[in-house]
Amino acid sequence: MLAVVLTLATLTVFWFVTESGPFASIEPSVWALDMTQVSALHGRSLTGAGVTVCIVDTGVDATHPELQGVHLAAWRDFVNGRPTPYDDEGHGTAMAGIIFARGRLPGIAPGASLISVKAIGGSGSGTDLDVSRSISFCLDPNGDGDLADGADVISLSLGGESHPFLGSDTEDAVNAAMDRGVIVVGAAGNDGQRDDGDVESPASVPRVIAVGAVNIQGSIAPWSSRGNNGVFPPFPTVDPNKKPELVAPGVSISTILPNARYGYVSGTSPASALVAGIIALLLEEHPAFRHESTLLGAFKMSLMRAACGCSGTEVSHDDRYGYGIVRARDTDGLLP
Repeated sequence: MLAVVLTLATLTVFWFVTESGPFASIEPSVWALDMTQVSALHGRSLTGAGVTVCIVDTGVDATHPELQGVHLAAWRDFVNGRPTPYDDEGHGTAMAGIIFARGRLPGIAPGASLISVKAIGGSGSGTDLDVSRSISFCLDPNGDGDLADGADVISLSLGGESHPFLGSDTEDAVNAAMDRGVIVVGAAGNDGQRDDGDVESPASVPRVIAVGAVNIQGSIAPWSSRGNNGVFPPFPTVDPNKKPELVAPGVSISTILPNARYGYVSGTSPASALVAGIIALLLEEHPAFRHESTLLGAFKMSLMRAACGCSGTEVSHDDRYGYGIVRARDTDGLLP
């Protein structure tokens, strides 16, 4: 295996600290909920209840007012070994806010349970080993061999260079998770303006749902990574695993930050967290797809078929837009 360094997939954070200054107020990103049809599922009182989402990231500030009442099912720090949840970078808290906020901001799945694992340090990077150990922890947080208390969805708003021939511990870990029926969502990456030829790893792994980013107009963000769906590497990708699979709002998304702060974030990180939250809503409505590896392909195909091909392309898959913008209500209508 090759040693891999993984980094966060967020571009910008505009800080909101007080009631004054250039960002004196925070506005919910209602447009993102409407574009992805989350508002329709919220209108049916779906909250993600009974579903567990594991976020592997920089940690979480569980004391934030927006996270009060959220069920923190488990915590582990693979960077510094601290027993109490914290976030010394901010990214993990921002991703948790997109999914779980329940106050000033409407989270995608505020009724879901959260497993938070710190694999990324305050510098914004982490090791392949720590990320892979974190993914394994998501599956069985109390280590008793019973996966019932583990994650149904793993959200990975991070990535590194893809090495299709050599592999990595992280890629092995996500494959092990999917073999156990856990749905894995990964950020496509933000190198679209200097593209290296593929989405980042582990989003590049078949069966992982790679997510790119669009803006409020539904147009692809220029930095959202392009997928490589040709002959290499190492074999042609086929439906429904062409990369990226989906795009979602990822430009100036309102969320939370440590120490009771708020901010707007951009990148494929918030886009992938949003999709992870949508999957939690869908699993609440369709629990038969939880921890059922034989149904992963059918679940994923439903997401692809329901996606809005808003790019204007005439093909079913586009190397930037994937199969289109994720549509929560339309996917729900395709699931039995």
